[in-house]
Amino acid sequence: MKKNILVSFLCFLFFAQGRAQNIDSTIDKYANEYAQERAYLHFDKASYGAGETIWFKAYLLEGITPAFSSRTFYIDWTDDKGNLLSQTVSPLQAANTNGQFDIPTSYKGSFIHVKAYTKWMLNFDTAFIYEKDIRIISDKPSSVSAVSIVPSVGFYPEGGDIVLGVNNKVAFKAIDQFGRPVKVKGVVKSQKGEFIDSLRTLHDGMGYLFVLPEKGESFTATWKDEKGKEYKTALPATKETGISLQLTISGNKRNFLIQTNEATASKFETVYLVGTMNQYRVFKVARKLADGKAQGVIPVQDLPSGILTITMFDGNWNPLAERITFVNNDDYSFAAEMNVAHWGLNKRARNEIEITVPDSLYADFSVAVTDAAIDTDTTDNIISHLLLSSELKGQIFNPAYYFSSSNNTVAQHLDLVMLTNGWRRFKWDDVVKEFCPKLITLKTQPISAYQEKYMVYCPANLEIMLTLFLS
Repeated sequence: MKKNILVSFLCFLFFAQGRAQNIDSTIDKYANEYAQERAYLHFDKASYGAGETIWFKAYLLEGITPAFSSRTFYIDWTDDKGNLLSQTVSPLQAANTNGQFDIPTSYKGSFIHVKAYTKWMLNFDTAFIYEKDIRIISDKPSSVSAVSIVPSVGFYPEGGDIVLGVNNKVAFKAIDQFGRPVKVKGVVKSQKGEFIDSLRTLHDGMGYLFVLPEKGESFTATWKDEKGKEYKTALPATKETGISLQLTISGNKRNFLIQTNEATASKFETVYLVGTMNQYRVFKVARKLADGKAQGVIPVQDLPSGILTITMFDGNWNPLAERITFVNNDDYSFAAEMNVAHWGLNKRARNEIEITVPDSLYADFSVAVTDAAIDTDTTDNIISHLLLSSELKGQIFNPAYYFSSSNNTVAQHLDLVMLTNGWRRFKWDDVVKEFCPKLITLKTQPISAYQEKYMVYCPANLEIMLTLFLS
């Protein structure tokens, strides 16, 4: 009897260790063989007229390093009705390219849609492909009629679920049918009509509240839009057996709290936390639950700036909860100087501009000189796109704001974005089963000496690469 128990325990132990090794090896394989590319296009201005030329320079990243493997860059230029106007095919050199598109002189649309990609990107979720609408200026009076705003409120439990008997943090986001934030106010009540919490919008339609559900309890939000029209939205259902993962920001640390109820605590003696960035595993820790709780601190000062995903697993390496957080170590910026060596004030005269960066940096620049009277788009830039917008599913309103300051208020607002936007680079069921994506296009280009100049490895044996890819 004792021998059978011992054999069963050893089999379970080896099975759990085997799954852990499988997950580690599959994550490493995803990082090394299935790294996903992200693109950013720098245009010479924000809006154009019919007959003008759109000039651009494109930058390509693979994780946080320049994407040297892809050699061809594609841009689809479509009108505001979805009809293809042209396709630009440009050779990539040192992870960038440039070119132009001539807007037809007869073009009558209000915008031109840009979709930019490499063939490698088509292997993965198209939600991460670069897309942008470029405004076309017309001297004709606008005939657009007023559009009725249709608001909606979505609720997003931290970690993934509302768990019975746990004080759950639930974020919310109020948007219209175009993905733009709207102002709402209201309350959350139980099915008994008891007041639970208020809807307090903290930034751009986003906020959070807390619910502590009892058995069989459900919650509904009653809220009003700016015109006073009333709506009702049900919160996600409560899970009787589940586990909560909550995260708080404290400078260059992330404090985590794991909680569960009595019905679930007996099922979990130890849970595992795995952190990934750009598909690389950056940490893996185990935590024993005491009375259904565990807590700890994750230092992030040695990580590159970007989205850190923290996933919690049970002893059999089944995913239980997930939370993303943004690490902002300000390593994407540097001090640069600009000096005008020669002013050419005559028509088409030559101007000489010198840009100086620290000697230790390898930099690649694009500069656009535009009439100051032309409107500019300050809501997005290369930093906010490559570090934030291109990493999340769903629309991020005014992403450049989250890099405008390093104060605590902006950091807390950015954390609301983390709580309310879906993100799935990994399908953990596939990772556990060692499934890998089926590729349409393969990469064959080896790493060159030129590439190695850009690569710097993180301290503390972290399994990720840093790069100085600047523009």
